[in-house]
Formats: sequence, C-alpha cells, structure tokens
Amino acid sequence: MSGSQPSTREISLPATALTHLRRAFEKEAGPLETVHACHDAGFATGAQVFEQLAPHLGSDASGSPEATFWGELSRFFASRGWGDLTHQRIHPGLSVLRSTNWGESDGSSEDAQPGCAFTSGVLAHVLGRVADGPIAVLEAACRSRGDPECSFVFGSEGAIHDLYGLLLDGDTLETALGRM
Repeated sequence: MSGSQPSTREISLPATALTHLRRAFEKEAGPLETVHACHDAGFATGAQVFEQLAPHLGSDASGSPEATFWGELSRFFASRGWGDLTHQRIHPGLSVLRSTNWGESDGSSEDAQPGCAFTSGVLAHVLGRVADGPIAVLEAACRSRGDPECSFVFGSEGAIHDLYGLLLDGDTLETALGRM
C-alpha cells in the first residue's frame, strides 16, 4: 500500500468513542473549535462513506428514486451501528433526517449544545455528492442535550444560514421555518 493513498480499511469502535473524543477536544480547544474540527473530520470521512454507500444506490446515485435513496441511506447507516434515520421535507428547499437512536449522540448527557458535528460533516459530504453540489447540514436537535431525537436539517448553504440565525435568536425549529 502506498503512503499517498488513503486507507479504505475499517475499524470498529464503540459509539461512545465519538463522545469521548468530542469531550476531550472541548477540554483542550473549546466548544466552537471542537464543532468545527469534528465537522471537518466528518466531511473528510464522508468521501469514503459515500464510496461505501454508492453501490447500494445503483450506477447513478443522483438518479435514485427519492424513496429508494432515503431507504438505502437509512439501511446503510443502521447496518453499521449509527442508528435509524427517517427523512421528511419540512420547507421548500429544506429537509430533515431524524433519529431517536443516533450513535454519535449520548442520550444520558445534558450538554448545552448538539453533539453530532461529525455526523453533520459526513452527511454534508454524502448529500452533496448525491446532489452534485454543496449541501449544508445543521443539527437542530440532539439527544446529547436532552432532545428526544437528533434532527439534521439540510439544504442550500443560504437556507441553512438563515435557519441557523433564527434558531440563534431563540426560535424553535417550527417557528423558524414559519418565518422563512
């Protein structure tokens, strides 16, 4: 194996490894830096995740019928221990993936912020490859901060930026969507 080729081998770790890494990074670098680092690492990892997912989608992943794609995406992540995902369109140009058992989250935690930045990065890469263009992902709810589910809202960078601003102003997701 050449040193210039990225490794495609896989290892198995307990899901809590991501939680422990995030907490260690927060302690050393701070919360915002940790979110950025985890998201960037997830986005880079998303390239290999997409390569593993693509054979399940047929020869043209972007041409997969919508219901087939979301079903395959959920099966793919569930079969690898990440958890179950459901898809829903929530606004023109925005959709959400939800999970009540997402592996990166820690349901026993009481974190102040969502804890699945690595996943957000992975999803941004995978969904961007399928869409053949940039897709932004925002974790709007997380079991790590006591929410009943993890919710990954995705769409164009502009729409996600606008939604994030409304959420920062204190709006709930439903209220923010109504204001958009």
